[in-house]
Amino acid sequence: MKVSNYIGAALSLAILFGAAPVGAAPFPPADQKRPPLVLKTHGVFWAGGKIVKRTQEGTFAAGDRKNLSYADQDVLVGQAYVEYFIPARLRRGKNTIPVVLMPGGTLIGAHFHTTPDGREGWAPYFLRRGFPVYVIDPPGRGRAGFSPDAFNNVRAGKAPPDSQPQISVWDSSGWLEWNAGPLPAPSHGPHDPSCIGNDARDPNAPPVYCNGDLMPALDPEGYKHWLAANVPEVPVAGGLDPGVAAALEKIGPAIFIGHSAGGTLGGRLANERPELFRAMIGIEPQGTCNLPPNAPLKGIVKMPNLSIHGINQVGRPDTGPCLDVYAKINAGGGDATWLSLPKLPSSPLFDRIPQAGVWGNDHIMMWDTNSDEIAGLLLKWIETHVEKKKAR
Repeated sequence: MKVSNYIGAALSLAILFGAAPVGAAPFPPADQKRPPLVLKTHGVFWAGGKIVKRTQEGTFAAGDRKNLSYADQDVLVGQAYVEYFIPARLRRGKNTIPVVLMPGGTLIGAHFHTTPDGREGWAPYFLRRGFPVYVIDPPGRGRAGFSPDAFNNVRAGKAPPDSQPQISVWDSSGWLEWNAGPLPAPSHGPHDPSCIGNDARDPNAPPVYCNGDLMPALDPEGYKHWLAANVPEVPVAGGLDPGVAAALEKIGPAIFIGHSAGGTLGGRLANERPELFRAMIGIEPQGTCNLPPNAPLKGIVKMPNLSIHGINQVGRPDTGPCLDVYAKINAGGGDATWLSLPKLPSSPLFDRIPQAGVWGNDHIMMWDTNSDEIAGLLLKWIETHVEKKKAR
């Protein structure tokens, strides 16, 4: 690669990851004093989806061609958006395994780029360690997008209100629900390492919110960043799995890191399409494990599995059943670990769980002040359970 291309890649990353133009307010505000990121290439693509005719009624396409009906026009639905970063130097040459980062429900890939206080996120973290990184916006949200026709038909009086899909979005209540701290957000609770949350998932017990203290104390701009990354999401016909699977088909076998609902989605795909995975990592996956407790074990036993849990999840009632799922994976010749970040009190259940001894991480742990430490735990696991095993 020419020196000029290296310089261009470095400048592109400076723009992508926060260098401020002259005269603008400086961003990122946090100077981590790291060397420039150097890429071989960077780009985007859309994967999957289906070309369909528009269904909007009663109006016509804008522009000069007033007689061109919406019903005659094509639109793409159900596609995933993928942004990729290929480092100039791969950590293991042609044997380097790519990393795929998948956000949780109503969240987008921006969660992996930059923290609300301007630090580098997990995408540049793994890039700096020589991994090709692919960040997904799943179908129905963010840059993957969705068709507005069902909503416009209601507005035009051509369809009843209950015909349109429900739009989901998280708001500031996620600050409490995800154990970042008490409401009103953004605020921190007392440092209480004895607290183990269950975030209202136990129908027989009141919710326990631990009010963690590792989400950065946000100024007004940082709080806007926190809120802005929670985006509207609409249901996608056929679900998210086909679009994400299409992305993985283009990427090749990868280390899949899925957050929340994205972790459970990855687990489902890994079970059905193991050829697309080298490892499956769930970051507080939606069901607290990478597969629902009653799912039949198929392809997922063929790859290393990890799920990692902070104070948001370790007290949920399905922790035990998920440990049982992992025990079955291991008994079948697989490699599965359920890792607790906080140190847990001794009990027959908790004594089964490896523990990192880190308290205070909330559900959005890729933004917490110790986000690099958590990424380091993932990297160590990858080195031990994925790369070394592959080299044998």
